[in-house]
Amino acid sequence: MNDVVLYSATGCPLCAKYKTLLSEKGVKYQEKNTTEQPALLDELIKKGIRMVPTVFVGDKFVAGFRPTSLLEILPS
Repeated sequence: MNDVVLYSATGCPLCAKYKTLLSEKGVKYQEKNTTEQPALLDELIKKGIRMVPTVFVGDKFVAGFRPTSLLEILPS
């Protein structure tokens, strides 16, 4: 199964929606909170991404809140 990683921020309502969506789909994921660990933003910037939420599924990702796009790349 592909690793699912959610880059989030404390108090981010769209991040919370992604957490709910992933939980409802039974998808296990690792959360990387950029508020608690600001250095995580550098990881995203190196990949050309400057926003949270961003969800990685293996080598694919969805930046911003685009639940339909996320559902397309999640493992079945």
